[in-house]
Amino acid sequence: MPELNPQDVPVILIRDAQGNTIEKISMREWRKRKAIQQDESFQIKLYRQALTYYGDQDFDKAEDLFLYLCEINDYGDYSYIERLANLYRGQNRPDKERGLLLIAYRKLREDPVAQRIDKRLAGLDAAFLPKRGTLYQE
Repeated sequence: MPELNPQDVPVILIRDAQGNTIEKISMREWRKRKAIQQDESFQIKLYRQALTYYGDQDFDKAEDLFLYLCEINDYGDYSYIERLANLYRGQNRPDKERGLLLIAYRKLREDPVAQRIDKRLAGLDAAFLPKRGTLYQE
């Protein structure tokens, strides 16, 4: 007999108002039932709130929301990435901007938007990396 996954063992009792047991469910099923449904409208609300924070110059909160949106979309939505990169650029944090763009480039390599990321990375490199000949002057 195959060993059961602990997440599939019925351990949670669902009771009615009188305290009678209606059913037993597993942890996995309970999580599925109780999970917050993060649909598209939820993400749109978060994006709007992040833009509001950005407009109010509350950059820490805006950064947190944009990072969360990037994470839940697995860095696949360029609009979130671009806004966060612009936030980093406005705060003069090229290391963060470059790191974000590199992650996005790896995820979106086959997408046409990768060309935009590549141009932006080239611009960062030109602005912040040493010019040829400055390190080893004769």
